[in-house]
Amino acid sequence: MKFSESMKEEDERHMREGLTEDELELFDLLKKDKITKAEEQKVKLAAKHLILRLLDGHPKVLVQDWWKDGQTQLQVKNAIEEVLDKDLPESYGRIEFKEKCDKIYNLVVDFSANHKKWVA
Repeated sequence: MKFSESMKEEDERHMREGLTEDELELFDLLKKDKITKAEEQKVKLAAKHLILRLLDGHPKVLVQDWWKDGQTQLQVKNAIEEVLDKDLPESYGRIEFKEKCDKIYNLVVDFSANHKKWVA
C-alpha cells in the first residue's frame, strides 16, 4: 500500500511543481541540493525553456537521426548550453553548469537514440 501511494504521489508531483512530466524530468536533473525558492523558480523556468527550445525552437535542432552526426550533435549541445546559460541561477559554478549540461545532453541523446521521446 505504501509503495502504491508513493508511486501515485510521484505521478502527481509534476502538477504540484507546476511542470509537465517532461519539464519535471529536466528539473530533477538541473536542481541541486541546496537551493533557495527564487533559484528553484529559475531552474523550473530553465526546464520549461529547454523543452520549448528543443521541441519547438528555430532553428530546429532535433532533426531526424541528429545523434548520428557530429555537426547536429554540436547544435543540440549548443542549444542546451545557451538556454541553461541564460536561465540557470548565478549560484551554479562553471563545473556544476557543465555537469548539468552534460546530464541533459546525455538524456536527450538516450531518448532520441532509443526512440523514447523527443524524436524528430
